[in-house]
Amino acid sequence: MFDFVTVGSATKDSFIFLDKVSLKPGVNRHFLEIPTDKKIDVNKVLEFSGGSATNAAASFASFNKKSSVISKIGNDEYGKFVLSDLKKFGINTDLIKIEKGETPFSDIIVSSEGSMILLVHRGIESTLSIDEINKDFDSKWLYIGPLPQKNISFLTKLLEFADKKHMKTVFNPGSVELNLKLKKMEPLLKYVDIISMNDEEAKKFVGYSNDVNNISKLAKYVKETAIITKGEKGSLVLSDKKLYIANTFKAKQINFIGAGDAFLSGFVNAMDDGKDIEDGINLASFNALNVIQKYGAKSGLIGEYPPENMRLRIVKSTISI
Repeated sequence: MFDFVTVGSATKDSFIFLDKVSLKPGVNRHFLEIPTDKKIDVNKVLEFSGGSATNAAASFASFNKKSSVISKIGNDEYGKFVLSDLKKFGINTDLIKIEKGETPFSDIIVSSEGSMILLVHRGIESTLSIDEINKDFDSKWLYIGPLPQKNISFLTKLLEFADKKHMKTVFNPGSVELNLKLKKMEPLLKYVDIISMNDEEAKKFVGYSNDVNNISKLAKYVKETAIITKGEKGSLVLSDKKLYIANTFKAKQINFIGAGDAFLSGFVNAMDDGKDIEDGINLASFNALNVIQKYGAKSGLIGEYPPENMRLRIVKSTISI
């Protein structure tokens, strides 16, 4: 019996630190300027396991929860690296499908001033089918991160399976589900206990420009809780018709990889511990705070609740949905 089984990506992440790469202004956004036709020295390379499923599983494991990962990797050196790293965190890897092919990886270029750009190779992860999953397991929670599958049939069968096995479900939608928008996803949300996305994703998925309107609509279709994160501007949580609007902890950010996974897994861990929503928000924010201060999605993960003298300002109100 697991406490948590997480579903999603399992990758090898390499942070590549370059000297002669700088951030330049662009149209609407900034971009990294990399000289061509020249040799560029690499100052250092840091390697970690990554991907939404493994990041969340490591977060749960840091709180001594029994966790496992459902994902697909190749039988290559990157795959061996991922498996070895997960075992260091005490994560069960029996549910990971290993097959001939390329393990997903991300190369993260870090400029001299610390700005990042991600180069992502999806490998064989999108070929994982529902029939390849060993369903002979029990878990209190099924945590579903962004999925690489190109349609929602995989997600549909996952949620139906979790419902049949009486697992509580957490859902962090990926681009496929976000592009379908709320109306087409409504039939599946009845299986979801907790849904989470950032504010830009919520605007796209639900359709309102206002965060309160978006979270109210989301909460209407899930069983328990809707979450909208806003980065350094904090978060909104709506549960049992009570809306919580929180600020966040302030710190110098050097890394954004895994911050969202740290927030959501921290919140869900608190719910598993029987804590209230405010404790969940504090733990979620504290977990993300520590992750953004170290390179690698797992390096800053914590295994304890924030001290009492570190409490966020949270405004609570009752609303109708």
